[in-house]
Amino acid sequence: MNTLLSPWTLAAACGLIVLGLLGSPNAALWAASLLALPVAAWLLGGKQAYRVLLWLIAVNWLQVIGDVVAADLTGSVLSKGALGPYRVQAIVWSLCAIVVLALGMRFGTRLGGWLFRPTAQPGVGSSVESERSVGLNRIMLAYFASLIVTLVSGSVAASVPALTQAVLALSLLKFVCVYLITARVFESGREYGWLALVSLVEMVTGLVGFFASYKEAFIVMLIALASSRRPATVRMWIFSTAAVISVVWVSMVWTAAKQEYRHLVFGNPIEQRLEWMAQRFFVDSTDYRGAVVTLFQRIGYTEFYAHIIAREDIGSLPHTFHLYASAAQHILTPRILFPDKPALNDSKQTNALLGLKITGDKSIGVGYIAQAHVDFGFPGLLLPILSIGLLLGGAAEYFMTRSAPLLIREAFATAALFVSFSLEKNIDKALGGFITGCLVMALGLKFAYPMIARWLAGSPAGRRPVADGAFGRMPT
Repeated sequence: MNTLLSPWTLAAACGLIVLGLLGSPNAALWAASLLALPVAAWLLGGKQAYRVLLWLIAVNWLQVIGDVVAADLTGSVLSKGALGPYRVQAIVWSLCAIVVLALGMRFGTRLGGWLFRPTAQPGVGSSVESERSVGLNRIMLAYFASLIVTLVSGSVAASVPALTQAVLALSLLKFVCVYLITARVFESGREYGWLALVSLVEMVTGLVGFFASYKEAFIVMLIALASSRRPATVRMWIFSTAAVISVVWVSMVWTAAKQEYRHLVFGNPIEQRLEWMAQRFFVDSTDYRGAVVTLFQRIGYTEFYAHIIAREDIGSLPHTFHLYASAAQHILTPRILFPDKPALNDSKQTNALLGLKITGDKSIGVGYIAQAHVDFGFPGLLLPILSIGLLLGGAAEYFMTRSAPLLIREAFATAALFVSFSLEKNIDKALGGFITGCLVMALGLKFAYPMIARWLAGSPAGRRPVADGAFGRMPT
Protein backbone atom coordinates (compact mmCIF):
# COMPACT_ATOMS: atom_id res chain seq x y z
CA MET A 1 0.00 0.00 0.00
CA ASN A 2 2.93 2.37 0.60
CA THR A 3 3.85 2.37 -3.09
CA LEU A 4 0.34 3.47 -4.06
CA LEU A 5 0.57 6.42 -1.66
CA SER A 6 3.91 7.66 -2.99
CA PRO A 7 3.71 11.20 -4.43
CA TRP A 8 5.65 9.96 -7.47
CA THR A 9 3.05 7.24 -8.09
CA LEU A 10 0.25 9.77 -7.68
CA ALA A 11 2.03 12.20 -10.00
CA ALA A 12 2.48 9.53 -12.68
CA ALA A 13 -1.15 8.43 -12.41
CA CYS A 14 -2.39 12.01 -12.52
CA GLY A 15 -0.16 12.70 -15.54
CA LEU A 16 -1.69 9.78 -17.42
CA ILE A 17 -5.16 11.00 -16.50
CA VAL A 18 -4.29 14.48 -17.80
CA LEU A 19 -3.26 12.98 -21.14
CA GLY A 20 -6.58 11.16 -21.28
CA LEU A 21 -8.51 14.33 -20.47
CA LEU A 22 -6.93 16.64 -23.01
CA GLY A 23 -10.18 16.51 -24.93
CA SER A 24 -12.17 17.67 -21.92
CA PRO A 25 -13.77 21.12 -22.17
CA ASN A 26 -12.20 21.79 -18.75
CA ALA A 27 -8.72 20.38 -19.47
CA ALA A 28 -6.88 23.28 -17.81
CA LEU A 29 -8.80 22.83 -14.57
CA TRP A 30 -8.11 19.09 -14.70
CA ALA A 31 -4.40 19.79 -15.10
CA ALA A 32 -4.41 22.13 -12.09
CA SER A 33 -6.42 19.67 -10.00
CA LEU A 34 -4.27 16.68 -10.88
CA LEU A 35 -1.09 18.63 -10.16
CA ALA A 36 -2.33 19.75 -6.74
CA LEU A 37 -2.92 16.23 -5.37
CA PRO A 38 0.66 14.81 -5.60
CA VAL A 39 2.08 18.16 -4.49
CA ALA A 40 -0.13 18.13 -1.40
CA ALA A 41 0.77 14.48 -0.69
CA TRP A 42 4.48 15.30 -1.06
CA LEU A 43 4.24 18.31 1.26
CA LEU A 44 2.39 16.20 3.81
CA GLY A 45 5.19 13.64 3.80
CA GLY A 46 4.14 11.10 1.19
CA LYS A 47 4.62 7.55 2.44
CA GLN A 48 5.68 8.93 5.82
CA ALA A 49 2.36 10.73 6.37
CA TYR A 50 -0.35 9.50 8.68
CA ARG A 51 -3.03 7.91 6.56
CA VAL A 52 -5.90 9.77 8.19
CA LEU A 53 -4.26 13.09 7.24
CA LEU A 54 -3.86 11.90 3.65
CA TRP A 55 -7.56 11.08 3.70
CA LEU A 56 -8.45 14.61 4.86
CA ILE A 57 -6.48 16.05 1.95
CA ALA A 58 -8.08 13.57 -0.45
CA VAL A 59 -11.67 14.30 0.62
CA ASN A 60 -11.20 18.07 0.31
CA TRP A 61 -9.62 17.55 -3.11
CA LEU A 62 -12.51 15.34 -4.22
CA GLN A 63 -14.97 18.06 -3.20
CA VAL A 64 -13.11 20.50 -5.44
CA ILE A 65 -12.86 18.29 -8.53
CA GLY A 66 -16.44 17.11 -8.09
CA ASP A 67 -17.56 20.28 -9.86
CA VAL A 68 -15.12 19.64 -12.73
CA VAL A 69 -16.37 16.06 -13.12
CA ALA A 70 -20.01 17.19 -13.06
CA ALA A 71 -19.27 19.81 -15.73
CA ASP A 72 -17.64 17.21 -17.98
CA LEU A 73 -20.57 14.82 -17.53
CA THR A 74 -23.00 17.52 -18.65
CA GLY A 75 -20.74 18.90 -21.39
CA SER A 76 -20.40 22.27 -19.63
CA VAL A 77 -17.41 24.61 -19.77
CA LEU A 78 -16.90 26.05 -16.30
CA SER A 79 -15.02 29.10 -17.57
CA LYS A 80 -17.97 30.31 -19.69
CA GLY A 81 -20.91 32.41 -18.62
CA ALA A 82 -21.16 35.34 -16.25
CA LEU A 83 -20.03 33.24 -13.28
CA GLY A 84 -17.44 31.28 -15.30
CA PRO A 85 -14.27 33.22 -14.40
CA TYR A 86 -15.25 33.18 -10.74
CA ARG A 87 -15.83 29.42 -10.80
CA VAL A 88 -12.33 28.94 -12.18
CA GLN A 89 -10.92 31.19 -9.47
CA ALA A 90 -12.85 29.34 -6.76
CA ILE A 91 -11.47 25.99 -7.91
CA VAL A 92 -7.87 27.19 -8.29
CA TRP A 93 -7.86 29.05 -4.98
CA SER A 94 -9.44 26.06 -3.23
CA LEU A 95 -6.65 23.86 -4.61
CA CYS A 96 -4.08 26.37 -3.30
CA ALA A 97 -5.78 26.20 0.11
CA ILE A 98 -5.61 22.39 0.10
CA VAL A 99 -1.89 22.47 -0.69
CA VAL A 100 -1.34 24.93 2.17
CA LEU A 101 -3.50 22.76 4.44
CA ALA A 102 -1.16 19.84 3.71
CA LEU A 103 1.86 22.01 4.48
CA GLY A 104 0.27 23.03 7.78
CA MET A 105 -0.32 19.37 8.65
CA ARG A 106 3.35 18.63 8.00
CA PHE A 107 4.44 21.47 10.29
CA GLY A 108 1.80 20.41 12.82
CA THR A 109 3.13 16.86 13.07
CA ARG A 110 6.65 18.18 13.58
CA LEU A 111 5.47 20.65 16.21
CA GLY A 112 3.45 17.89 17.85
CA GLY A 113 6.51 15.67 17.86
CA TRP A 114 8.41 18.37 19.72
CA LEU A 115 5.56 18.92 22.19
CA PHE A 116 4.37 15.34 22.78
CA ARG A 117 7.10 12.91 21.78
CA PRO A 118 8.89 12.95 25.19
CA THR A 119 5.76 11.53 26.83
CA ALA A 120 5.84 8.38 24.72
CA GLN A 121 8.07 5.44 25.51
CA PRO A 122 10.75 4.85 22.87
CA GLY A 123 11.12 1.72 20.84
CA VAL A 124 10.05 0.04 17.64
CA GLY A 125 7.90 -3.08 17.56
CA SER A 126 6.55 -5.57 15.08
CA SER A 127 3.11 -5.90 13.56
CA VAL A 128 2.81 -9.33 15.21
CA GLU A 129 3.10 -7.69 18.63
CA SER A 130 0.56 -5.09 17.54
CA GLU A 131 -1.92 -7.84 16.64
CA ARG A 132 -1.71 -9.23 20.15
CA SER A 133 -3.10 -6.00 21.59
CA VAL A 134 -6.56 -6.79 20.16
CA GLY A 135 -8.52 -10.03 20.23
CA LEU A 136 -10.92 -10.11 17.28
CA ASN A 137 -13.79 -11.74 19.16
CA ARG A 138 -13.43 -9.22 21.98
CA ILE A 139 -13.38 -6.22 19.68
CA MET A 140 -16.49 -7.53 17.93
CA LEU A 141 -18.27 -7.52 21.29
CA ALA A 142 -17.01 -3.98 21.86
CA TYR A 143 -18.32 -3.00 18.42
CA PHE A 144 -21.84 -4.21 19.18
CA ALA A 145 -21.67 -2.42 22.53
CA SER A 146 -20.65 0.75 20.69
CA LEU A 147 -23.78 0.47 18.52
CA ILE A 148 -25.85 0.67 21.70
CA VAL A 149 -23.79 3.65 22.91
CA THR A 150 -24.42 5.39 19.57
CA LEU A 151 -28.17 4.79 19.83
CA VAL A 152 -28.35 6.01 23.42
CA SER A 153 -26.16 9.05 22.77
CA GLY A 154 -28.48 10.10 19.93
CA SER A 155 -31.47 9.97 22.29
CA VAL A 156 -29.61 11.92 24.99
CA ALA A 157 -28.52 14.55 22.48
CA ALA A 158 -32.14 15.04 21.39
CA SER A 159 -33.25 15.42 25.04
CA VAL A 160 -30.39 17.67 26.27
CA PRO A 161 -29.43 20.09 23.47
CA ALA A 162 -26.67 21.67 25.57
CA LEU A 163 -24.77 18.37 25.51
CA THR A 164 -25.43 17.51 21.88
CA GLN A 165 -21.92 17.94 20.49
CA ALA A 166 -20.14 16.20 23.36
CA VAL A 167 -22.62 13.33 23.57
CA LEU A 168 -22.61 12.71 19.82
CA ALA A 169 -18.80 12.62 19.89
CA LEU A 170 -19.17 9.38 21.86
CA SER A 171 -20.42 7.78 18.64
CA LEU A 172 -16.83 8.05 17.38
CA LEU A 173 -16.04 5.09 19.64
CA LYS A 174 -17.83 2.92 17.09
CA PHE A 175 -15.26 3.90 14.48
CA VAL A 176 -12.43 2.99 16.85
CA CYS A 177 -13.91 -0.51 16.86
CA VAL A 178 -14.41 -0.56 13.08
CA TYR A 179 -10.77 0.40 12.56
CA LEU A 180 -9.51 -2.25 14.98
CA ILE A 181 -11.64 -4.99 13.41
CA THR A 182 -10.48 -4.06 9.90
CA ALA A 183 -6.82 -3.75 10.86
CA ARG A 184 -6.90 -7.00 12.82
CA VAL A 185 -8.42 -8.89 9.88
CA PHE A 186 -6.01 -7.40 7.36
CA GLU A 187 -2.97 -8.01 9.56
CA SER A 188 -3.90 -11.64 10.28
CA GLY A 189 -5.29 -12.42 6.82
CA ARG A 190 -8.15 -14.36 8.44
CA GLU A 191 -11.73 -13.96 9.66
CA TYR A 192 -13.00 -11.87 6.72
CA GLY A 193 -16.49 -13.04 7.66
CA TRP A 194 -16.48 -10.70 10.66
CA LEU A 195 -15.51 -7.80 8.42
CA ALA A 196 -18.31 -8.67 6.00
CA LEU A 197 -20.77 -8.74 8.92
CA VAL A 198 -19.67 -5.29 10.11
CA SER A 199 -19.97 -3.97 6.54
CA LEU A 200 -23.51 -5.31 6.25
CA VAL A 201 -24.57 -3.90 9.64
CA GLU A 202 -23.15 -0.46 8.81
CA MET A 203 -24.75 -0.42 5.38
CA VAL A 204 -28.21 -1.42 6.64
CA THR A 205 -28.27 0.77 9.76
CA GLY A 206 -26.84 3.71 7.83
CA LEU A 207 -29.39 3.53 5.04
CA VAL A 208 -32.47 3.59 7.28
CA GLY A 209 -31.41 6.88 8.88
CA PHE A 210 -32.43 10.32 7.61
CA PHE A 211 -28.95 11.24 6.33
CA ALA A 212 -27.79 7.74 5.27
CA SER A 213 -24.57 7.63 7.29
CA TYR A 214 -23.31 4.39 5.74
CA LYS A 215 -20.16 5.80 4.13
CA GLU A 216 -18.22 6.66 7.28
CA ALA A 217 -17.49 3.07 8.34
CA PHE A 218 -16.23 2.20 4.87
CA ILE A 219 -13.97 5.24 4.90
CA VAL A 220 -12.46 4.04 8.19
CA MET A 221 -11.99 0.56 6.68
CA LEU A 222 -10.12 2.00 3.70
CA ILE A 223 -7.90 4.09 5.99
CA ALA A 224 -7.10 0.92 7.92
CA LEU A 225 -6.29 -0.83 4.63
CA ALA A 226 -3.95 2.00 3.61
CA SER A 227 -2.27 1.78 7.03
CA SER A 228 -1.68 -1.97 6.79
CA ARG A 229 1.91 -3.06 7.28
CA ARG A 230 1.39 -6.36 5.48
CA PRO A 231 1.85 -6.73 1.71
CA ALA A 232 -1.46 -6.45 -0.12
CA THR A 233 -3.06 -9.86 -0.63
CA VAL A 234 -5.68 -11.00 -3.11
CA ARG A 235 -8.29 -11.03 -0.33
CA MET A 236 -7.44 -7.46 0.64
CA TRP A 237 -7.78 -6.30 -2.97
CA ILE A 238 -11.05 -8.19 -3.41
CA PHE A 239 -12.53 -6.74 -0.21
CA SER A 240 -11.39 -3.17 -0.90
CA THR A 241 -12.62 -3.29 -4.51
CA ALA A 242 -15.96 -4.76 -3.46
CA ALA A 243 -16.30 -2.13 -0.71
CA VAL A 244 -15.63 0.76 -3.10
CA ILE A 245 -18.00 -0.61 -5.75
CA SER A 246 -20.71 -1.20 -3.13
CA VAL A 247 -20.44 2.31 -1.70
CA VAL A 248 -20.49 3.91 -5.16
CA TRP A 249 -23.51 1.83 -6.22
CA VAL A 250 -25.42 2.50 -3.00
CA SER A 251 -24.56 6.21 -3.26
CA MET A 252 -26.00 6.39 -6.76
CA VAL A 253 -29.23 4.65 -5.81
CA TRP A 254 -29.54 6.69 -2.62
CA THR A 255 -28.98 9.93 -4.56
CA ALA A 256 -31.87 9.02 -6.86
CA ALA A 257 -34.17 7.86 -4.05
CA LYS A 258 -33.41 10.05 -1.02
CA GLN A 259 -36.02 12.75 -1.61
CA GLU A 260 -38.82 10.21 -1.85
CA TYR A 261 -37.47 8.29 1.14
CA ARG A 262 -37.20 11.36 3.37
CA HIS A 263 -40.61 12.76 2.54
CA LEU A 264 -42.68 9.59 2.28
CA VAL A 265 -40.91 6.69 4.00
CA PHE A 266 -38.65 7.86 6.82
CA GLY A 267 -41.45 8.22 9.39
CA ASN A 268 -42.61 4.63 8.93
CA PRO A 269 -41.63 1.67 11.18
CA ILE A 270 -38.17 0.31 10.50
CA GLU A 271 -39.40 -2.91 8.90
CA GLN A 272 -41.33 -0.88 6.32
CA ARG A 273 -38.27 1.27 5.65
CA LEU A 274 -36.14 -1.82 5.12
CA GLU A 275 -38.75 -3.30 2.78
CA TRP A 276 -38.90 -0.06 0.80
CA MET A 277 -35.10 0.07 0.56
CA ALA A 278 -34.92 -3.53 -0.65
CA GLN A 279 -37.52 -2.80 -3.31
CA ARG A 280 -35.72 0.37 -4.40
CA PHE A 281 -32.28 -1.23 -4.57
CA PHE A 282 -33.01 -4.64 -6.01
CA VAL A 283 -36.28 -4.39 -7.97
CA ASP A 284 -37.01 -0.86 -9.17
CA SER A 285 -35.01 0.69 -11.99
CA THR A 286 -32.64 3.61 -11.40
CA ASP A 287 -31.50 6.35 -13.76
CA TYR A 288 -27.81 5.77 -13.10
CA ARG A 289 -26.58 8.43 -15.52
CA GLY A 290 -28.68 11.11 -13.86
CA ALA A 291 -27.69 9.79 -10.44
CA VAL A 292 -23.97 10.03 -11.31
CA VAL A 293 -24.34 13.64 -12.44
CA THR A 294 -26.34 14.55 -9.33
CA LEU A 295 -23.87 12.74 -7.09
CA PHE A 296 -20.88 14.68 -8.43
CA GLN A 297 -22.82 17.93 -8.28
CA ARG A 298 -23.46 17.12 -4.63
CA ILE A 299 -19.81 16.21 -3.99
CA GLY A 300 -18.49 19.37 -5.62
CA TYR A 301 -18.54 22.35 -3.31
CA THR A 302 -16.95 25.36 -4.97
CA GLU A 303 -19.99 27.07 -6.52
CA PHE A 304 -20.88 29.01 -3.36
CA TYR A 305 -17.26 30.14 -3.16
CA ALA A 306 -17.53 31.38 -6.77
CA HIS A 307 -20.62 33.43 -5.85
CA ILE A 308 -18.72 34.96 -2.92
CA ILE A 309 -15.84 35.99 -5.22
CA ALA A 310 -18.34 37.43 -7.72
CA ARG A 311 -20.15 39.44 -5.05
CA GLU A 312 -16.83 40.71 -3.72
CA ASP A 313 -15.85 41.80 -7.24
CA ILE A 314 -18.95 43.97 -7.64
CA GLY A 315 -18.74 45.30 -4.08
CA SER A 316 -21.89 43.66 -2.69
CA LEU A 317 -20.25 41.20 -0.29
CA PRO A 318 -20.90 42.06 3.37
CA HIS A 319 -17.74 42.47 5.45
CA THR A 320 -19.32 42.64 8.89
CA PHE A 321 -19.37 38.94 9.77
CA HIS A 322 -15.85 38.23 11.12
CA LEU A 323 -16.64 34.54 10.72
CA TYR A 324 -13.45 33.05 12.12
CA ALA A 325 -13.46 35.34 15.17
CA SER A 326 -17.12 34.50 15.75
CA ALA A 327 -16.31 30.79 15.55
CA ALA A 328 -13.61 31.16 18.21
CA GLN A 329 -16.04 33.09 20.43
CA HIS A 330 -18.72 30.46 19.91
CA ILE A 331 -16.36 27.67 20.99
CA LEU A 332 -15.14 29.60 24.05
CA THR A 333 -18.73 29.95 25.31
CA PRO A 334 -19.92 26.34 25.75
CA ARG A 335 -23.66 25.95 25.76
CA ILE A 336 -23.66 24.06 29.04
CA LEU A 337 -22.37 27.26 30.71
CA PHE A 338 -24.16 29.71 28.42
CA PRO A 339 -27.59 28.12 27.74
CA ASP A 340 -28.85 31.28 26.00
CA LYS A 341 -26.14 31.09 23.33
CA PRO A 342 -27.85 31.25 19.90
CA ALA A 343 -27.90 28.06 17.84
CA LEU A 344 -25.77 27.88 14.72
CA ASN A 345 -27.71 28.45 11.52
CA ASP A 346 -25.64 27.78 8.40
CA SER A 347 -28.46 28.57 6.00
CA LYS A 348 -29.17 31.96 7.57
CA GLN A 349 -25.51 32.88 7.18
CA THR A 350 -25.46 31.62 3.59
CA ASN A 351 -28.54 33.69 2.80
CA ALA A 352 -26.86 36.82 4.18
CA LEU A 353 -23.61 36.19 2.30
CA LEU A 354 -25.08 35.29 -1.08
CA GLY A 355 -28.47 36.95 -1.06
CA LEU A 356 -30.24 33.58 -1.33
CA LYS A 357 -33.43 32.41 0.35
CA ILE A 358 -32.76 28.91 1.69
CA THR A 359 -35.84 27.91 3.66
CA GLY A 360 -37.06 24.90 5.61
CA ASP A 361 -34.95 22.62 7.78
CA LYS A 362 -31.98 22.56 5.40
CA SER A 363 -28.59 23.47 6.84
CA ILE A 364 -26.37 24.65 3.99
CA GLY A 365 -23.06 26.39 4.59
CA VAL A 366 -20.54 27.93 2.21
CA GLY A 367 -17.57 26.03 3.68
CA TYR A 368 -14.61 27.02 5.81
CA ILE A 369 -12.36 27.98 2.86
CA ALA A 370 -14.99 30.31 1.40
CA GLN A 371 -15.51 31.80 4.87
CA ALA A 372 -11.76 32.40 5.16
CA HIS A 373 -12.00 34.34 1.90
CA VAL A 374 -14.82 36.47 3.31
CA ASP A 375 -12.68 37.38 6.32
CA PHE A 376 -9.21 37.61 4.78
CA GLY A 377 -9.48 37.58 0.97
CA PHE A 378 -6.95 35.82 -1.22
CA PRO A 379 -4.09 35.11 -0.52
CA GLY A 380 -4.81 36.17 3.07
CA LEU A 381 -7.05 33.13 3.57
CA LEU A 382 -4.03 30.84 3.29
CA LEU A 383 -2.82 31.84 6.77
CA PRO A 384 -5.91 30.57 8.68
CA ILE A 385 -5.93 27.46 6.47
CA LEU A 386 -2.28 26.87 7.42
CA SER A 387 -3.32 27.21 11.08
CA ILE A 388 -6.05 24.59 10.61
CA GLY A 389 -3.43 22.27 9.13
CA LEU A 390 -1.23 22.87 12.18
CA LEU A 391 -4.11 21.86 14.46
CA LEU A 392 -4.86 18.70 12.49
CA GLY A 393 -1.22 17.64 12.28
CA GLY A 394 -0.62 18.36 15.95
CA ALA A 395 -3.72 16.39 16.96
CA ALA A 396 -2.63 13.39 14.87
CA GLU A 397 0.82 13.47 16.46
CA TYR A 398 -0.70 13.69 19.93
CA PHE A 399 -2.66 10.47 19.48
CA MET A 400 0.26 8.69 17.82
CA THR A 401 2.60 9.44 20.76
CA ARG A 402 0.39 8.11 23.55
CA SER A 403 1.25 5.12 25.73
CA ALA A 404 -0.81 2.48 23.91
CA PRO A 405 -0.21 -0.18 21.26
CA LEU A 406 0.14 1.06 17.70
CA LEU A 407 -3.21 -0.26 16.43
CA ILE A 408 -4.98 1.42 19.32
CA ARG A 409 -3.28 4.75 18.65
CA GLU A 410 -4.08 4.54 14.94
CA ALA A 411 -7.72 3.71 15.69
CA PHE A 412 -8.25 6.64 18.06
CA ALA A 413 -6.42 9.07 15.74
CA THR A 414 -8.54 7.96 12.80
CA ALA A 415 -11.83 8.16 14.71
CA ALA A 416 -10.98 11.62 16.05
CA LEU A 417 -9.96 13.15 12.73
CA PHE A 418 -11.45 11.41 9.69
CA VAL A 419 -14.59 13.58 9.55
CA SER A 420 -12.79 16.84 10.40
CA PHE A 421 -12.82 19.88 8.12
CA SER A 422 -14.46 18.60 4.97
CA LEU A 423 -14.92 21.38 2.45
CA GLU A 424 -18.65 21.97 2.99
CA LYS A 425 -18.39 22.59 6.74
CA ASN A 426 -18.51 26.11 8.11
CA ILE A 427 -15.65 27.02 10.41
CA ASP A 428 -17.72 27.18 13.61
CA LYS A 429 -19.10 23.66 13.22
CA ALA A 430 -15.86 22.26 11.80
CA LEU A 431 -13.66 23.69 14.57
CA GLY A 432 -16.14 22.86 17.32
CA GLY A 433 -16.59 19.31 16.10
CA PHE A 434 -12.83 18.86 15.75
CA ILE A 435 -12.10 20.06 19.29
CA THR A 436 -14.94 18.08 20.86
CA GLY A 437 -14.08 14.90 18.97
CA CYS A 438 -10.40 15.13 19.87
CA LEU A 439 -11.18 15.77 23.55
CA VAL A 440 -13.58 12.83 23.79
CA MET A 441 -11.18 10.48 21.98
CA ALA A 442 -8.22 11.70 24.05
CA LEU A 443 -10.12 11.04 27.29
CA GLY A 444 -11.18 7.64 26.00
CA LEU A 445 -7.61 6.70 25.11
CA LYS A 446 -6.27 8.02 28.42
CA PHE A 447 -8.84 6.57 30.83
CA ALA A 448 -11.24 4.13 29.14
CA TYR A 449 -8.81 2.05 27.09
CA PRO A 450 -6.49 1.11 30.01
CA MET A 451 -9.52 -0.23 31.89
CA ILE A 452 -10.30 -2.77 29.16
CA ALA A 453 -6.81 -3.30 27.67
CA ARG A 454 -6.27 -6.75 29.22
CA TRP A 455 -9.78 -7.89 28.37
CA LEU A 456 -9.50 -6.54 24.80
CA ALA A 457 -6.25 -8.39 24.22
CA GLY A 458 -7.63 -11.57 25.77
CA SER A 459 -4.75 -11.49 28.26
CA PRO A 460 -4.80 -13.80 31.28
CA ALA A 461 -4.98 -12.00 34.61
CA GLY A 462 -1.31 -12.34 35.30
CA ARG A 463 0.01 -11.40 31.87
CA ARG A 464 0.70 -7.83 30.88
CA PRO A 465 -0.72 -6.60 27.58
CA VAL A 466 1.64 -5.29 24.94
CA ALA A 467 3.00 -1.92 26.06
CA ASP A 468 3.67 1.19 24.08
CA GLY A 469 7.38 0.57 24.27
CA ALA A 470 6.96 -2.04 21.55
CA PHE A 471 5.75 0.47 19.02
CA GLY A 472 7.10 3.49 17.23
CA ARG A 473 5.74 5.94 14.69
CA MET A 474 3.22 4.78 12.12
CA PRO A 475 5.18 2.56 9.75
CA THR A 476 5.88 3.86 6.25
